Amino acid sequence: MDLKRKIGQLIVAGFEGTTVTEEIRELITKYHVGNIILFERNCKNPKQVFELTKKLQKIAIESNGVPLFISIDQENGMVARMYSGVTHFPGNMAQGAADNLDYSYKIGRYTGEGLNALGINFNLAPSLDVNNNPKNPVIGVRSFGDIPEKVADLGCETIKGMQDAGIIATAKHFPGHGDTEVDSHLGLPIVNHGKERLSSVELYPFKKAVEAGVKAIMTAHIVFPAYEKENIPATLSSNILKGLLRDELKFDGLIITDCMEMKAIDDNFTSEEAAPMAVKAGADLICISHTFEKQAGSIKRIYEKVNAGEIPMEVIDDRVNRILKAKSNLNYKNFIEKEYVDIKNQMDKEEHLLLAKEASEKSITLMKNDKVIPLNGKNILVISPKVKVITGVEGKREDLNFGKILRESLPQLDICNYEIPMEPSDEVIDGLSEKCGGYDTVILCTVNGSIFKKQLNLAKKLRGEERNIILIVMRNPYDFTELSWVDGCLMSYEYTKNSVNSLIKVLKGEIKAEGRLPVNLQ
Repeated sequence: MDLKRKIGQLIVAGFEGTTVTEEIRELITKYHVGNIILFERNCKNPKQVFELTKKLQKIAIESNGVPLFISIDQENGMVARMYSGVTHFPGNMAQGAADNLDYSYKIGRYTGEGLNALGINFNLAPSLDVNNNPKNPVIGVRSFGDIPEKVADLGCETIKGMQDAGIIATAKHFPGHGDTEVDSHLGLPIVNHGKERLSSVELYPFKKAVEAGVKAIMTAHIVFPAYEKENIPATLSSNILKGLLRDELKFDGLIITDCMEMKAIDDNFTSEEAAPMAVKAGADLICISHTFEKQAGSIKRIYEKVNAGEIPMEVIDDRVNRILKAKSNLNYKNFIEKEYVDIKNQMDKEEHLLLAKEASEKSITLMKNDKVIPLNGKNILVISPKVKVITGVEGKREDLNFGKILRESLPQLDICNYEIPMEPSDEVIDGLSEKCGGYDTVILCTVNGSIFKKQLNLAKKLRGEERNIILIVMRNPYDFTELSWVDGCLMSYEYTKNSVNSLIKVLKGEIKAEGRLPVNLQ
């Protein structure tokens, strides 16, 4: 394998579209890119994804003689790339509330089986971040909770399940993205804790994942002064990738970077200059998710740095050997000989759907109930936010309207439904406070109200002795801290079809809310 082909094996590239484009074909055939990342923009339905991955693998094998890692962020819950035609399981914090190791193993296993059938062999999940900062704008419910031991236990079961299904699982975001107030898609966070604290909290789940045999770990674009005195993020730090992850934690699997086009990297270093820095620091796979020019430019810069002697050839060989060793276990020949009809029955299997439903129901958490749940009001006003994309990692998701679905489920009740923006204006807040006068019960749904404060302002404006207020917290659980005066409160940790159906069952009295709060609200 010549140098250009070796460098191509280090790159994970994304592209636009649901079919093979000229750009991605050129990246594979001319630049010898050896790995692909899929996003929502690439995934229309299972049959289309199957045909896409099969075509990409054939092009790669014909051009380079090596199969592709085809990766995806199928975390479940609020972060997934595929919704249509595949089972959508509860996300990490909902699993933390259900607190069932068997659920987490099976969710990992069933997610992996579905991806594997579609030719996706590398899942960029689960997040092992310990979400102990209520102001964290990007992790939140993507975490199993704020107790390191629980994050480790549930995360390791998920990893075992995925890898038992034949795909590579990825523990992320090393050394830990839980205690930040900056989204690394938008800026460069700093975590100032000392080594002792990092070891017992942030690093704990990653240590356990290494012991459990996780095959890949994703780096965080975060500065950790305890390990790196220079103002550079973990992704570019040999002290963290080699000194901490390889030497101290004894991890011998694949190190993959978070996307190098995120602003934490691109604004401070540029993707093209940071790519060789990451290779030199210890990363095996460099993820460049979006822009052809940045992908081609990064490959060129790595090539130039090797030729200039700034990156020794043995470094490139070390990275490539690790990648090829992992690829030797891929069952790609069997996959590319199949037709979609051969794997169609592995999509939305009955046992998968039942598990998703059961785990969702077990996650719903009752925080407070002054005899208002199950619903006993006759005139009910439901207010729910129209959810927009909150973080750089999310797709558009399902378009859900909780009030509309509740009204259809309880036609015997007088239910009025209002959908509001994530940040309602003062005019909307004043208008709703006037409208709620004729209702004996108001159900207010919030989505990250602790960050989008106007949702909480609305709740406070609705407060009144003449009506019952039920709060439904549909994402980060911290909204309840400022609204503990409500008459009733349920938490679902996500706004998905399964969580909406589970909430309605609790409100109707068909099931009890048995979930346990996975974070400390004090």
